[in-house]
Amino acid sequence: MFMARQKRRSGRDARAEPPASRKAARLSTLERRYDFHRGEAMRAELEGSHDKATKHSGTALRISRELYAAARDPEQHRPELAAALCAHAPYNGKWQAIAMLTESAGLYAGLAAAVPASYEVPRIDVLTRVALAADAAGATRDAIDMLREIVGMYIKAPATDTGERDLGLARARFHLGCFLLKTGMAAEGLAETDTGLELAADVLDRLDMPVAAVGWLATAPGHIQVVAPEWAAAAVRSMTLHAAAGRWPQAATSARAAVLISGALAGLGAETLRDAHSAIRARAQSLSRPDLPAA
Repeated sequence: MFMARQKRRSGRDARAEPPASRKAARLSTLERRYDFHRGEAMRAELEGSHDKATKHSGTALRISRELYAAARDPEQHRPELAAALCAHAPYNGKWQAIAMLTESAGLYAGLAAAVPASYEVPRIDVLTRVALAADAAGATRDAIDMLREIVGMYIKAPATDTGERDLGLARARFHLGCFLLKTGMAAEGLAETDTGLELAADVLDRLDMPVAAVGWLATAPGHIQVVAPEWAAAAVRSMTLHAAAGRWPQAATSARAAVLISGALAGLGAETLRDAHSAIRARAQSLSRPDLPAA
């Protein structure tokens, strides 16, 4: 009987709670769920768990749309919606991905017009993803033209966090270099790749990250985590091309970056990442003996 009375009393208390308080509590819960799913999506993507990343990213996008629609001041949740659209776009077909990126770019454009130092870099980040989508659709030369413009945008962009801006620029150069190599412009492609690697290394130096510690990437800022897979891939491309041309000092420099970043990814625990790191480390070690055949 006591428990029944308590249950009825709790029901009356809940009904007596002002609607505004209930709505505020619900929105707070949604915000916590959004943060959780965005974090889990990023973690799963780094670990190479594509299906898990897709699921969490989609959930984060649905929550961000609900927050934007339900809030008294929707503009308060514009950044979350823009970020969720940009993050989830790659998990969709090319036309749906482009539609999401277009919507995200529109949201960021409004934010950047009001507070450029905070939102101009995320706005340009979306354009980088549009260039990747163009390449995936077979328009590699259009993607190259876009990335050349994007590089100029990053260089001129105001930024509260210069590390985030410079890593965005490095990422754009990684992809520009990759696409140039893909279309036969080897010298320019390698130059762009190496410039990106130098930029990324400079950001890491400025942040003074404890890169000797196991698991350092898991506690690194989000913009470092996002770029880490592309950083490792760019370093491997540079290492391989310099080694093939007999430029051993340049190859060794890129090898150090490849081992460092692939090792950080391997530290997240996924078996595929550990295997990739072992292969990269073995190739890098062979560079100390140029007489060995290419791995």
